[in-house]
Amino acid sequence: MSRVAGDGRFLLIILTLLAGTWGVLGWMDLAHQARAGFDTDGNNSVTRVLAGSSAQAAGLKVGDYITHYDGTPLADASTIARQPRKKAGDVRRVTVEREGKSVELRIVYRPLSDHELALARTSLIIGYCFLLFPFVAWFRQSTEATRVLVVAGTGLSLAFMGGPYIADFSMRSIVLAITSLYVMFGIAALLQFLLVFPHRRPWLNRSFGKKLLYFPAFVLWLLIAYRALFTPLASSGLNTLTRFTAGIIVAAYVLVSLFQVLRNYSRTDQAERKALALNGMLLGTVVGLVPVTIAQMVSTFSPQAMLPGQDYYFVTLALIPLTWARSASRPGP
Repeated sequence: MSRVAGDGRFLLIILTLLAGTWGVLGWMDLAHQARAGFDTDGNNSVTRVLAGSSAQAAGLKVGDYITHYDGTPLADASTIARQPRKKAGDVRRVTVEREGKSVELRIVYRPLSDHELALARTSLIIGYCFLLFPFVAWFRQSTEATRVLVVAGTGLSLAFMGGPYIADFSMRSIVLAITSLYVMFGIAALLQFLLVFPHRRPWLNRSFGKKLLYFPAFVLWLLIAYRALFTPLASSGLNTLTRFTAGIIVAAYVLVSLFQVLRNYSRTDQAERKALALNGMLLGTVVGLVPVTIAQMVSTFSPQAMLPGQDYYFVTLALIPLTWARSASRPGP
C-alpha cells in the first residue's frame, strides 16, 4: 500500500480512468452531433468548405468572413457560447462579408457524414493510444520516466477525445478549462519525459527547473481558461493573440522536444540504443511527425489545397506513444 501511495499509482489510475471514460462518452455522443460542413481559422474566416455539405449547398465559400450567427455578432462570445448545440435539421442564418458586401446564408445542419464519423472515431482511437501505451509501460516498469509519460499521455489523449456535449453553459465552461489544463500540462510533461529519459538532466533538481518547464504551458492555459470562463468580447485582436500565443508556445514545445529526442539519441552508445530501443523511438518520432507537419504547412500556406488522404495524416502520431512507451519500459543495459 505504501508503494502505491508513494509513486502516485492511485492518482494516475484515477486520471487514466477519467480520461478513458471521457473518450467513451465522446464516442457515444457522435451519433447526436450535427455539422454544417465548414472550418474556420479561429478568427472567423472560412478556410474549408466540405464537398457535398450543407454549407456548400448554401453557398458558403472559402475566404468568407463570418460576422453573425442568427443575427448575433460573433464578437459577442458570451451569447454565442450560451446557444444550445445545433441538431440535425436545425437552420442557422450565417452572415458573411464577401468582397465588401454582406451576404446572409441559410445553412441546414445535418448528421455527421460517414467521412466525418470516421475521422472523429479515428481521432478517439489515437487519443487512446496516447492514454494506454504509456499506462502499460508504467505498469511494466514504474520509474520516474514512465510516470511522467503517463501524465503526458493522459493530457495529450484529451486533445484527441472530444468528450460528450454538456448542456449547462457554466459546467461546460468549467470542463473546458479543466480539460485544457490537462492538455497543456500534457504537452509540457512530454518534454519533461525527454529530460528524464534515458538520463535525467541535473537542472531539473533545481527550484526553478520544473517551474521553467511548465510556465509557458500555464500561461497559455490562463488565456484559454479566461476565454472559457469569462467569455470576453471575441475581438479580432483577442482572437489573433490567442492563435499567436498558442502557435508559438505549442510549436516551441514540439521543436524543443524533437531536438531533445535527437540529442538523447546522439548521446547514447550502440549498446544503450539497442537495450532501450532508441532506434525505434527515433524512427517513430520522425515518421509520426513528418506527415502531420506536411499537412499543417499545406493548410497554413494553401488552405484550399488538399493532399491525397490528408485528413488522415494524423494517424501516424500513434507511433509516438507506442515507440516512446516501448523504450521507457525497457530495463536498460
